Amino acid sequence: MLSYIVKRLLSIAVTFIVVSIIVFLMMHAIPGGPFDGNDMPVSEAVRAKLMASLGLDQPLWTQYVNYMLGVLRFDFGVPFQSPGETVMSLLANAWPPSLVLGGLGVLIGAPLGILLGMAAALRRNTWVDYLVSAVATLGLTIPVFVISMLLILIFAVWLNWLPASGWGDPRKWILPIAAYAAIPLATYARYTRSAMLDTLNRPFVTALRAKGLSESRIIFQHVLRNSALPMVTVFLPMFIGTATGSIFVEAMFRVPGLGSYFVSSIENRDYPLEMALILMVTVMFCLAYLVSDVAYALLNPRIRVSGEGR
Repeated sequence: MLSYIVKRLLSIAVTFIVVSIIVFLMMHAIPGGPFDGNDMPVSEAVRAKLMASLGLDQPLWTQYVNYMLGVLRFDFGVPFQSPGETVMSLLANAWPPSLVLGGLGVLIGAPLGILLGMAAALRRNTWVDYLVSAVATLGLTIPVFVISMLLILIFAVWLNWLPASGWGDPRKWILPIAAYAAIPLATYARYTRSAMLDTLNRPFVTALRAKGLSESRIIFQHVLRNSALPMVTVFLPMFIGTATGSIFVEAMFRVPGLGSYFVSSIENRDYPLEMALILMVTVMFCLAYLVSDVAYALLNPRIRVSGEGR
């Protein structure tokens, strides 16, 4: 297990470097620069001076090496769109809204999805199963910005129960949390239904019923436990994905989170901010899948990570 974790950490480091090179080259391949927009008209002399002060007049490989040396010291530079702050301070201020709303969306949507999936599996080919399958399909196929618009239209415009957008008042969190919860709910409903149906058809379930165990004990102590492995794979990556901010949800509900910076950093050619965002998400996703693989082995001793025991 330890050797496997070390190998995965090394692969994460390689992935980190490869992604950083690709993103760095792609950003600099976009026509224009951070001071070429109409919002910041500057003379050619001033522009050249600004580029030199930020090191953007140096060769690309020099800029990349200097940036990565700073990253090793957890120094991601200064955002061009907010030169009075550092990238780390800017992200630290934007992280809480995304983490709170996205995290609550997953923590609410996932358990509801599991319950719906269980109900569909235990009531297979009934109206319950058809209803859950329809809800799961709609949740996965309808774009999240359409779900957000529907929530605003119904609960903010027609019923006037909740505010349509904003941040600060907890009442303003309800609609974005519901939008965030839609995909985890639909995903877990489908995964749970499929996993439980597969487990219910296994011979050991028939043997347990023959021994006289109650149906509730079979479901909760044996079937659900053996169906949990696929859910483990999904949870952490999904949590990371929502906690790092959805561009569409945060734009629709005017949430001052990380999602807005993904767009503004590209529009403004804000190289340090965009690099920091993508590298952060890359590392978090890699670590999430590593933890999921280790959790697999811990939850089911019969499963061994690649290379172990050989």
